[in-house]
Amino acid sequence: MSFGGTGSWRRRRTWWCLMALLGVAGVLSACKEPYRVGEQVWVAVGTETFPAFIKERRSPTRFLIQFENCDDSWVREVTLERIKGRVGQDTPPGINPQKRFACMSTKEEAVGTATGTSAPYQAGDRVRVTWRGSVYSATVIQVIAIDRFLVHYDGLEKAWDEVVPISRIVERR
Repeated sequence: MSFGGTGSWRRRRTWWCLMALLGVAGVLSACKEPYRVGEQVWVAVGTETFPAFIKERRSPTRFLIQFENCDDSWVREVTLERIKGRVGQDTPPGINPQKRFACMSTKEEAVGTATGTSAPYQAGDRVRVTWRGSVYSATVIQVIAIDRFLVHYDGLEKAWDEVVPISRIVERR
């Protein structure tokens, strides 16, 4: 069997799938079509799974995704392990297909901007923020409301910026 020339990928994938069906361990993943830009997929966030679109494929195991019904400020880089299947084809068990990621659009943030208020933190304040039981250094970028702040985590990409409630800010640095 030749693997070169036109259609070689299909022949190779078909051959690997056949080997997987015959019981050759470790090649079952070769049968699954790779995810493509524009596809709607299920993405795990903590213990929940939400629909998102693939915006860019960075490598065979890393993708830029945008959560459904969220603006471009909610584009995140995720690993292949966090993609749980295609929406409409591979709905993971126990998933509510109507549930959406709780994002806030840039327009909503702009309307809710609370500049000049007596908020306990202001843009530029260096703070420490809790996330999943750990504490991280961050800088307040914008006051959204008296009790909500847009923060940038020190040393991380802008993609990780998020709006946090005051309850997650543990101290000023």
